[in-house]
Amino acid sequence: MEVQTLEIIREFPFEFYGESYHSYLGTDRNLYLRVADISESMGLDFSSQLRRIKASLPLSRKLTYIEVDTPYQNGIRRRAVAHMNIEGLTYWLATIDTSRVKPEIRERIEQFQIDFVDTVWALYRSDIVSDVILAELDAYKSPAQRELSEAMDQIRAVTRKMADLENRLVRIEGFVSEVAVVNAQQQRQLQNMIETVAEALFEAKNGKLPKTQCFAMCYNEFKDTFQIPIYSMLPESKMEEALNYLAKRYGHFKPGAPLPQIFTDGTQQSLF
Repeated sequence: MEVQTLEIIREFPFEFYGESYHSYLGTDRNLYLRVADISESMGLDFSSQLRRIKASLPLSRKLTYIEVDTPYQNGIRRRAVAHMNIEGLTYWLATIDTSRVKPEIRERIEQFQIDFVDTVWALYRSDIVSDVILAELDAYKSPAQRELSEAMDQIRAVTRKMADLENRLVRIEGFVSEVAVVNAQQQRQLQNMIETVAEALFEAKNGKLPKTQCFAMCYNEFKDTFQIPIYSMLPESKMEEALNYLAKRYGHFKPGAPLPQIFTDGTQQSLF
């Protein structure tokens, strides 16, 4: 049992689907709910719910124990109490067996579960069904429903982009920590060489491709060839190979032309 070192600094009452609860703001600025309080308010056995939460990976990640003052005999004692981060409340309620909750709140919990299923589908549907099929399905919805579906698709697109950026950052950090990369002077040399190749490509295409597209193509080809996220992350040990690669690419677009001075200036080695 892991007991968090955080403290409860404030209590907030709130109402959820007609039921009143208490939430507790921790020193980590997260809101927490006492598992026993929520279980009791729904007429559920606390011990059974706690076991179910611990057995669920998503819920167990939101579970923590916080030391709080609790009544004991004629006084107060401090003990570790099971709390759940409020972020886990929706999934907890969505997975409860409603046949076990108080009859007077059963209908509200069941309605929440129905809403939960519809909302999760709206958020993740673009991961499951193609845009063409979604457009066909949306054609039979009301304007309000279509607007909601489009909004959820946009939200999901943003979350995917954020996840992709986080993964790329992790890969870059790992790459930097393990491999010595080109220094600042070498980075500038690579940049100038890649852009010189891009200019050669633009001239070879006689203006049939926009210059910006030629530059993008050359940068992307370089990154793909050396399996790096950005050109400045080239391992220093591959600098000579990169010079030869770019010189050949220039010669491909400018056959017979002498190499520009940028290709023959040599490189500045790292001092460390």
